[in-house]
Order: sequence, then C-alpha cells, then structure tokens
Amino acid sequence: MEIRAVTVDDETPWELQHSEILAFIRKYNSGRVPPTVLRNLLRLTPSDLLQPGGSMLVARIRAEDGERLAGVSCVMDYGRALCVVVVHPLYRGCGLGAELLQAQQTRLKQLSCRVALSQIQSLRLCFRAGMYASGLTRDPNGKPLLLLETRPVSPTPAASVSHTSKEGDFVVTTRSGHSNLVPQ
Repeated sequence: MEIRAVTVDDETPWELQHSEILAFIRKYNSGRVPPTVLRNLLRLTPSDLLQPGGSMLVARIRAEDGERLAGVSCVMDYGRALCVVVVHPLYRGCGLGAELLQAQQTRLKQLSCRVALSQIQSLRLCFRAGMYASGLTRDPNGKPLLLLETRPVSPTPAASVSHTSKEGDFVVTTRSGHSNLVPQ
C-alpha cells in the first residue's frame, strides 16, 4: 500500500482524479460525511490544494487488475475548513485511516478536525493518529463536536509538569481563535 499526494500533472488530468476520489467517497463514506462536506469536495479545485494548509492524500493498493483506492484524506486550511478521511470497508480497522491522518500531520505540520461526539469510530481514528481533544464546539444545527488537534511541538524539551490526568483522558479547554466554543 502506498500513500501519496494528489497532484495536478499532465499524466492524469485533475477531472479524472477528482471524479475517482468523489465516487470513492460517495460509495464508502457510510453516511458519516455530511452533505456540506460532500459539496465542498465537489467544488474543490487544483488551486485549492495549492493553498497553505491544503492537501489531498490517497492510499492505493495494487490489485490483479491495477491500482485501486483504499483510502482518501482531504484537508483544507489545516483542517479548519475541511478535514475528511474515508477508508474502503475492507481496510477499516487496520490503521489505514490513522496513517492517512498522520501523513497529513507530517505534510502540513499542524492539523485540526471537528468530529461529532456520536461518531465514535471517527474519534478513535483521530486519537490513534495522535491527535488530542482541545475543545468542544457545535455545528450550525447545534450538534456537539469535539475539536481535535495535533500535539504542539515544543522546540525545547518541556520541564516536568505534574498533573492528575492520565494518558487517554479527555481534556476540554477553551482556545482563543475558536469563536464557536461551548462555554464551560
């Protein structure tokens, strides 16, 4: 399996790549991708992927009849505008979704996602990719969303800090710059 960035080149036209990815997402999203996200993906252009914080990655497998998509991840504005991962049902539970998110983190150096609290599998995927819960927000319909972010990278080793939380505990805080955070 190979994870690589979607690029616009003369070999494979954008329209062909885009339509293959959209068809994959429509077929295998299992109803987890909201219609607004699908519309944003439909409107995606090659210039969007060139913007800071924009990236689309695909995971491909080699089959007897050629390469096939196994997973897709698309991020815009470091995940603030769009963060979606879709994995083929045959490859779910194998860590492919977490690999795609980790590859996005490596590529972009920072990443945030908003995930509905009811989407346990999506939350698990983000935690497996090394993200942490940094806040609680709401979607336009009032549905609670957990804001997940990459771990901050410190240029110097942090001093030992004592705390009472254990690894894996949810820590919900308010963060500046996120106007739709739920007050504590």
